[in-house]
Amino acid sequence: MRIFSIAWKDFRQTYRNVAGLAMMIIAPVVLATALGAAFGSGDNFSISPVRTVVVNEDKGVAPTGQTGSQKVIYGDRITEVLGSQSVSKLLTVQKGTTAQAARASVNEGNSDVAVIIPAGFSQAVNGRGTAGGQVTIYHDPSLTVGPSIVNSIVASVVQEIDGARAAAATAAQLAVAERVTDQARISEVANKAAQSFVQKAQNQAAVTLNTRSPAAAAVAGRPEPNVASQVLLGMMIFFMFFGAAIPARSILEEHRIGTLSRLFTTPTPRSMVLAGKYVSVFVVVLVQSVILLLIGQLLMGAHWGAIGPVIALVLCGAMVATSLGLVTVSFAKTPGQAGAVGSAIFVFLGLIGGNFFGGQDISGTFDVVRKLTPNGWLLQGWNRVIFGGSWSSMYVPLLVSLAYAVVLFAIATLFFRRRYA
Repeated sequence: MRIFSIAWKDFRQTYRNVAGLAMMIIAPVVLATALGAAFGSGDNFSISPVRTVVVNEDKGVAPTGQTGSQKVIYGDRITEVLGSQSVSKLLTVQKGTTAQAARASVNEGNSDVAVIIPAGFSQAVNGRGTAGGQVTIYHDPSLTVGPSIVNSIVASVVQEIDGARAAAATAAQLAVAERVTDQARISEVANKAAQSFVQKAQNQAAVTLNTRSPAAAAVAGRPEPNVASQVLLGMMIFFMFFGAAIPARSILEEHRIGTLSRLFTTPTPRSMVLAGKYVSVFVVVLVQSVILLLIGQLLMGAHWGAIGPVIALVLCGAMVATSLGLVTVSFAKTPGQAGAVGSAIFVFLGLIGGNFFGGQDISGTFDVVRKLTPNGWLLQGWNRVIFGGSWSSMYVPLLVSLAYAVVLFAIATLFFRRRYA
């Protein structure tokens, strides 16, 4: 009971501190809300459909060696994909009459991008012309994302067409290798190979969008986490460090004013006094994280995931923050020194651990660096849970974070025992 009495006293003092509450609760919520609003009312990253005008001047080309056959118009394939259902959420496409009119539409702000397919495009694809093989993408110079999307889609179709041409050339070479000498027969084989390649490509979606977390497959019927909630996770863990440091510094403050020494003169063992301080730090950050999660769910529409993994991550995060907060004050001599050193450590860990990027999985060197920090592992666990992961997908981040908490707790306890032995 003595431990809980000491913990309850420190807990009340912390949550009566207006400046401390602003740091622990208000700051992470404000930052998450501001960043979420910057990307469109806090929902997932999204852009307005790119207004695209397509001018197809391609005259087509007759299949090689097949006089009188229907012309193949490769430009139609580009037009078809740009107007397909698979990219309808990205593009709003209308057909233009002339290249000049399409450019004028962009210049006047009526369209974002103009795709102009020249008259000799099919001729150039079949190798029967030196000009006409360049598709023009004319766009508003102030835009970056929209033109990049259109360019990527057109490039994918051009690659498909080049694949068809390569298939035709390969089939023709094989026919010659088989000693086929009839030019019409060779042309027929090549054209069938090209048509087969295009047919297979058409049966597949030319452009598909599969938005998911690299960590776990999305759960059917479950809304994707919005930007504000993802940022809030990073800010929550970051400010939990500061939340833990506030009651932890009370140990140094009470030592400075003499109340800690008086506590040590009572029948209560010193280990029990320090245990009460430890419990108060843990409870403070635990309540802080619960409040922030409730705010995220009620005000930001966040969906945190399965209740079991969420509870485990909350408890684990509170233990990590508690241990780290105690370490930063265990070797400091004054509350001011602990505040300065602790803030520097917290900001450094927040930067390399990815707290300012929210709960996103990031590959490359940064992903390796962030795993050197306990908050980086916590963020990885949260990222997997909010995208629909279960215990099997987040037990490794959870166990590594717990290992960090145990090591940091042991270091803090060692320093405190030496000081208050």
